[in-house]
Amino acid sequence: MSRLGEFIVDVFCKRDALLPTIFYENAHFMLVYDKYPIVRGHMLIIPKRHVEDIIALDAEEWESLRQLKDKVLPIALRRYCGESISYNVAIQIGEHSGREIDHLHIHILPRAPGDSFEGDSRKLYRNIVERNERQDSSWVEEEVQALRKLLKYTPKKQ
Repeated sequence: MSRLGEFIVDVFCKRDALLPTIFYENAHFMLVYDKYPIVRGHMLIIPKRHVEDIIALDAEEWESLRQLKDKVLPIALRRYCGESISYNVAIQIGEHSGREIDHLHIHILPRAPGDSFEGDSRKLYRNIVERNERQDSSWVEEEVQALRKLLKYTPKKQ
């Protein structure tokens, strides 16, 4: 759960709050455009069920994750990488990992020639802490809409 002062909030359990940034979902996972992206296309894979560790996923969730990997991620990644798909995957587990929200989420960071971290992944991770101040995220809504169109996805209110 996110530590905001003395409040503990798990925003990933509140689908309605994430709706503006969800660009695809299946029975067990949501694909969400990161609200403060480190690079263009920075997305999160978030399980709908509250779990804190990837080893807590059940067999159905693993199959659902595999389907996202096979069918949806390549389409979304091509938008940012072209045909030469390159990306970083990051998962932070446990209290000493630096994770801000105690709900499993998998970061997918598309990499492309000319991105601000090209050739030095250490810069990518050093700058994560500064991303909120450094990154203008006013264009996130446009990216979400483009991905929804690309994936032929319309979010359903629950």
